[in-house]
Amino acid sequence: MTEQNTTNQNQTDDEARKKLYEQYVREVNDRIKSNQEAQDKMILTLSASLFGLLSIFLKEVPNTCYAIVILFLLSGLTLITLTSTLLSFYFCKKGNIKDTHYAYKYYMEKQEKYFNKESLWSRIGNICNNVALISFALLLITYAIMIIYYFITK
Repeated sequence: MTEQNTTNQNQTDDEARKKLYEQYVREVNDRIKSNQEAQDKMILTLSASLFGLLSIFLKEVPNTCYAIVILFLLSGLTLITLTSTLLSFYFCKKGNIKDTHYAYKYYMEKQEKYFNKESLWSRIGNICNNVALISFALLLITYAIMIIYYFITK
């Protein structure tokens, strides 16, 4: 009788762990889809608007040393922002796949060492995300400086 109770309890625990794993996988898949949509929107919006502004400034701003430095800074920050955004998406996607594997190990194979384990891919993706945010903030500040410079010299 005790063995049957233990067996029933183990089956119940296994079913609960399986449900938790399935819920985790659904959440990860939703997160991947959401991140992809947000990244696509951000990249398209950012690219179109910044390159449009850059072309205006190339025509309108006088060729001074200060303006040339600002234009190179704008170009470099735009490149860093777009590149880190794309890399962030790539690494986060790979990280989500690896993290799902870790969740399988924890929930289904009952290996406790995989509890809340984060993959290297996810950590690199988070670093790329932070670089994208910082470079985007610097890019906006640089554009503000360029606009102020434009109106001062006009």
